[in-house]
Amino acid sequence: MKRMAMIALVCVLLAGLAGCGNAGIPAQYDTEGIAYLAFSDIDAVCENPALTQAGRDLLSAQGDSLLLSYVVDSAILLTPEELGDYDHLVMASPRWVERFGRPDRLQPVELDSLPVGTRDFLNAQMPILTADGSVLPEGVGLYRCEDGGLFAFPSGVTLGWAKPVTAKNPLVILVDDPAQALEPKSCALPLASSGNILFPDRDRLDAAFHESGLEDYGEVQILDIG
Repeated sequence: MKRMAMIALVCVLLAGLAGCGNAGIPAQYDTEGIAYLAFSDIDAVCENPALTQAGRDLLSAQGDSLLLSYVVDSAILLTPEELGDYDHLVMASPRWVERFGRPDRLQPVELDSLPVGTRDFLNAQMPILTADGSVLPEGVGLYRCEDGGLFAFPSGVTLGWAKPVTAKNPLVILVDDPAQALEPKSCALPLASSGNILFPDRDRLDAAFHESGLEDYGEVQILDIG
C-alpha cells in the first residue's frame, strides 16, 4: 500500500522532526490541567497484544473526553495534489475543537467532492489507521473550517520536536471516539505517545494508568509547552 510508513505513525516518531507554525501556545488557549502519557517504550506496548489491549482499555476508560489533535502532514509529506486547496490535514476530536476552536465553523465535506489526489490519499491511508479498516467509519467525518483557522498539534509537540500551529484552511478528520474508531497499534497508541492524544483530567488518567499494567512503560505528565 502507498507509503506504508504511515503505519505506527512514522515509527514513533521521526527523530529530529522540525516544528512549524506558531511558537508555543497562544495565551488565549486554556491548557491548565491537561495531561499526556510520556511513554518510555511505546514499541514494546504496540508489539505485545496484551499491552496493546491494555492501552486501548486505558484510552476507552477516558470516555469521550479525549483531546485528539494531529496534523497529519507533520509526519508524512503531502504533495500539493494531495492537500488540494487545504493548508493542513488535521485529525481532531470534538472535545479538542470545543476547547481550542469553534465547532460552528466546521462544515461537512463529502469524500467524493475532494480532489482526486486528496481522495486517493485518504482511501490509501485511513484503512491503516481505523479500527475496522474502513476509510470513514461510523463517527468519523470530513469537515472544512470556515472563517478562521484551527489550533492544532503536529507530531511530537510534547517531546519538544515541534510547535503548535494554527491551520488557516484545514481539512479536518473529525473523530467522535478516538479510542474506538482508531486502530490502537497503528494509530491511537502512537498518537498518545507523540502527545497528539491528550487528557483533560489528570486524576482520572492517573487512576486508569495505575490500573492498566502499563506503568513500566511510561508515566503521566502535565502539559507544559506554553
